[in-house]
Amino acid sequence: MTEINQPQPPVLPPGTQVVLRTDVSCVGGGDVRLAGAVATVLRSPVDAEHRYLIRFPDGAEAAVLRRQISVRKQVQREGLIGPESAMDEHGLWPFVIYRCVIGSRAYGLEAADSDVDRRGIYLPPAGRHWSLFGVPPQIENDATQECYWDIEKFLTLALKANPNVLECLYSPLVEHATPLARRMLEMREAFLSRLIYQTYNGYVMSQFKKLEGDLRNRGEIKWKHAMHLIRLLLAGIVALREGHVPVAVGEHRERLLAIRRGEMAWEEINGWRLALHKEFDAAFAETALPKRPDYGRVNSFLIEARREAMGKDRSDAVQVTVESLPMIERDDRVLIEARVRPEAIPVLDQVIARQPYPLLFVTISGAHLYGFASADSDFDLRGVHVLPARKVLGLDAGRETVQVDAIEGGLEIDLVSHDAAKFFGLMLKRNGYVLEQLYSPLVVRTSPEHEELKRLGRGCITRHYVHHYLGFFATQRKLFEKDQRLKPMLYTYRVLLTGIHLLRTGELEANLEVLNGEFALPYIAELLAAKREGREQDVWRGGDLAFHLAEFDRLDGELKLAGEESGLADGPTVRAELSEMLVGLRNRRNGVRPLPLALFAVARCPPLFPKRGNSPFRHSNHVGYLNIGQK
Repeated sequence: MTEINQPQPPVLPPGTQVVLRTDVSCVGGGDVRLAGAVATVLRSPVDAEHRYLIRFPDGAEAAVLRRQISVRKQVQREGLIGPESAMDEHGLWPFVIYRCVIGSRAYGLEAADSDVDRRGIYLPPAGRHWSLFGVPPQIENDATQECYWDIEKFLTLALKANPNVLECLYSPLVEHATPLARRMLEMREAFLSRLIYQTYNGYVMSQFKKLEGDLRNRGEIKWKHAMHLIRLLLAGIVALREGHVPVAVGEHRERLLAIRRGEMAWEEINGWRLALHKEFDAAFAETALPKRPDYGRVNSFLIEARREAMGKDRSDAVQVTVESLPMIERDDRVLIEARVRPEAIPVLDQVIARQPYPLLFVTISGAHLYGFASADSDFDLRGVHVLPARKVLGLDAGRETVQVDAIEGGLEIDLVSHDAAKFFGLMLKRNGYVLEQLYSPLVVRTSPEHEELKRLGRGCITRHYVHHYLGFFATQRKLFEKDQRLKPMLYTYRVLLTGIHLLRTGELEANLEVLNGEFALPYIAELLAAKREGREQDVWRGGDLAFHLAEFDRLDGELKLAGEESGLADGPTVRAELSEMLVGLRNRRNGVRPLPLALFAVARCPPLFPKRGNSPFRHSNHVGYLNIGQK
């Protein structure tokens, strides 16, 4: 079998928007444009070895090599600029595990000038598959007519009876197949089902309708396309009757070539097509193929392939559940005071213990975190779980988000947890909700990874968080103006002060009473007392609406100014570290290690951002409303 070549990336057409990977000098000795600048391809080279002419928004131009630029859409998807990207266009070609020839040469319909169409599968290493960078569903090279699907994409298409993919499984011209790929070929009957009838038949009928329209409107059709539609019907009939997908056309070669050359009249072609549809119907009525393919067998193969990519044998890592993790009991002397009844704690524990996946952490958010919980406030539990390997590697995907709404022990509980990949991605998208959950001092469950994630979270805080808090403010203000309830009024003030404080100091503080120690708004204490002593949905009865609306406007202006003047970074700096952490979590044999709980909020909670040298993250004296008595 031949070695896998590593083709050059396809030539980008004029008009493509690109991003510089490296600094470049403009044509004519102009300015230097820094990596990250956006430009448009003005002129493309004849191949990937020569230079592109690109134009910047101000009209300046530069001549660059393909390795100096990335397609802008890919950069947005990957969130990374530079050749170190895990999506390096050359980096995945060595992982091709299966390569075959399809098209006219496999069908036996080739001409002297026919291309060699190669298709196949690549199996990315686990580190790339699990990372935040991800892998593309396919890699391709138009110049050499090569396309390789990610193994999961390939298997999924095959299960759906995609004709192009099934032909790959049955191609007589296999150029490269690893032992894993050969095992896949040995089980290719698992992909065959009666879905072939719907897929092949439906496609041919829709395409012939288009050909008829072309003939009627333009007086001509694409004869090659008509030939392949007839060939597809012939293949589908054999597949249903004999349980395999024929690729070579055999005895039908000359008639099919006559169609391609335009030598067969349309009436004869259409008559052949209609006769084949009848044969297809009869074959479908008599076929021994199952109604559906063998999803379980294919899923097991995919998991086997992913494990091989990990370089590890079968392990019990995929069996890790919450119940299998070592738990450490809390000190029985812990007394819960203030606004949470002592009997609430075991109820929360019971809800958490029933969650289906290992948990990195669970914290309390919402009114309890913000410092204005009423006696009837619900418990907003927020956390991160880690999907077991089987739920990531196989076709049977796990739940990216788990949500539980329950009333237990008289408590209304709203629990939401995200898989680590989703949560990490939200951290990188200036999502203030997830950072507030991450740094909540009201901790119900924690782990060493939780502490590491809080360290990395500091690298996600940017000046662009102004947009999150401006949007959150606008929503809460509308809610307050609608019915003048006390809860959205306090939310509005809390959001404004949290945003201003964050942009000024780099410190995330969510407790309104603590924040007011800095802002000294004389009316906040009275509003807090009214909310804590009242009910969750109470209407505000304070009187001077115009005053508070004016205060909203004033603080809105302060928030915008804080955004303009903020010294925070312009973008996240820890994407690669988060990706490494995610891969490590996926690869852990024993899942997440819980830490003992000192639990919930102590009288004076630890800083959200511990002081480290000259770090802008100062100590926060956060007074919690779930207190622990002294030992």
